[in-house]
Amino acid sequence: MKKFCTLGLMLLIVFAGALPASAKRGTYTFKITHEEYADTVPDKYAKEFARRVTEKSNGRITFEIFQVGQLGVGVDLVEHLLTGSTQMAIVSPGNVSTIVPEGQMFALHFLLPSSVEKAYEFLGKSQVVKKDLAGAYAEKSLRLMDLWPLGASDWLSDKKITGPADFKGLPFRTMDTPLIIKNYEAYNANATPVAYTDVYSALQLNMVDGVENPLSALVDMKWYEVQKYLIMSNHIMYLEGVFMNDRFFKSLPKDLQKILSETVTEMRGYAYDLQKEANEKAAKTLAAHTEVVNLSAEQHAAFKKAALPVREYYKKKLSKRCANMLEKLEKELAEFE
Repeated sequence: MKKFCTLGLMLLIVFAGALPASAKRGTYTFKITHEEYADTVPDKYAKEFARRVTEKSNGRITFEIFQVGQLGVGVDLVEHLLTGSTQMAIVSPGNVSTIVPEGQMFALHFLLPSSVEKAYEFLGKSQVVKKDLAGAYAEKSLRLMDLWPLGASDWLSDKKITGPADFKGLPFRTMDTPLIIKNYEAYNANATPVAYTDVYSALQLNMVDGVENPLSALVDMKWYEVQKYLIMSNHIMYLEGVFMNDRFFKSLPKDLQKILSETVTEMRGYAYDLQKEANEKAAKTLAAHTEVVNLSAEQHAAFKKAALPVREYYKKKLSKRCANMLEKLEKELAEFE
């Protein structure tokens, strides 16, 4: 009997140690990570979310916010979330792709509407996002709270790019995500994964001669200082996923779960306004420092045609569930448009 009591006490100590220290006192301190620096859109979003939740919960939930690099970059942030060392992360689905490959579909070029406003509207309604994709994340103990565009991604390069042929042999920086790499291989580029925090030096040293991101990120990271051309491609929507550790979320009192979920929903309009202001301001900075290349409808069509085989690759080479999810999303998009 004594052995069983001792074992029970040990298990209790281990379980209690897995919870945030504050949770043992009936309050909770959330660690939030995001993939940008201070005063960027994800950082402002995290701070406003924290303010609202702390206020609504009467201080029962407080927050510590960590910028990119403070607790790691990219996949590191997802791994911390999975282990429970952080409770919330604002990261691109691309950084979760090795865990949930279905999220890679949003890396396909020219899939979502090219208008940020329309993309916000579509993602807010999509049952594929709310049910199918959220279910895939939940299987891995990740709770997808929301998914919204940081902005339309464009190309920044030392080379003037107006058609797929201009990418041939170009060392182009990508995230270390298989489907993103495949996109640029479809244009015959030399896709080169580089860590986000190392991109500036890679561009400066000509290790890569091009990069993609929303306008606000191109300015935040100052990449325009070492590149000549801004190509307005709007080829993808760069999405931010608001994730929580699902086990931790479910362990919270029901009233706090409700506060968190309702606040995320309320924040959609705030996120849209944040990115709109940031991208409009960034567009002016980029226009002053680079040559802006506006693609014609015909040039956009050429890129879209070159990118289409990657959709078939996604459907055939990943999994049946990936293929089914993409096909359902394509059907939703056709009905939406």
